Amino acid sequence: MKGSRLLLLMSLLFLLASCGLGTSSQPASLPTPRPTPTLGITPTPTIPNVSSRTVHFLTSDHVQLAGLLYGHGKTAVICSHELRTTKNIWSESGIVQRLAVHGYLALAYDFRGNGDSTGQFDASKLAVDLRAAIAFVRKLGATRIILLGSSMGGTATLKVAASQQVAAVITLSAPQEFGVNVSDAEVKAIRAPKLFVNSKSDGFASDTMHMYSVAKPPKEIQMYSGSAHGTSIFDAGAENGSDLTQLILNFVTHYAPAS
Repeated sequence: MKGSRLLLLMSLLFLLASCGLGTSSQPASLPTPRPTPTLGITPTPTIPNVSSRTVHFLTSDHVQLAGLLYGHGKTAVICSHELRTTKNIWSESGIVQRLAVHGYLALAYDFRGNGDSTGQFDASKLAVDLRAAIAFVRKLGATRIILLGSSMGGTATLKVAASQQVAAVITLSAPQEFGVNVSDAEVKAIRAPKLFVNSKSDGFASDTMHMYSVAKPPKEIQMYSGSAHGTSIFDAGAENGSDLTQLILNFVTHYAPAS
């Protein structure tokens, strides 16, 4: 009889334990939810062979600017070059070809007095020239605009983005003042997602960090080691160059997918 009772008692305890009623332990905590990662684009190790076509367009003060168009699409990336260079810095970096491969319309153009554009170079007219480029791609059917500018081209990019509706903004080593002054209020006024890129030892690194600090979200910053300036970051060692290419592609595909 005792053996039967003992067996019955052990069976009851086993049943209670299996139902979770025989212990006083707390329930396991739920895992912290993580944001779904953005699917990135892995750039090819070699620059894609993408043909370009030469274009010309007029500014509001009747200066003819020259550019190179890559790819097709309703989302356009307008690339503004740095001082003492031309539109060719963007094809040399390979970024315009890679953007075209992934469905973007990419325009690299020469500021007035540079490359194949007419007129005399005038830093105070940088924003005028960029606005002409925006008007040009809109006439081609672009419905969303991404601005990518290097050094003084980045200054123009920020100046224009403060007053025009754009889908995303990317600057490489942009000074806050070059020909045109970009005030803190204008940086704050940019509603589009912003990506600030520079090298830690670049002469305008403090400008980059300051503008990032005052800018409103969404915003990102990437400060590379060394002192490479502007599009030279693409060439500042294979690691930095590949990372910058990946960074730009991921940023534009996340905030302004090709259409």
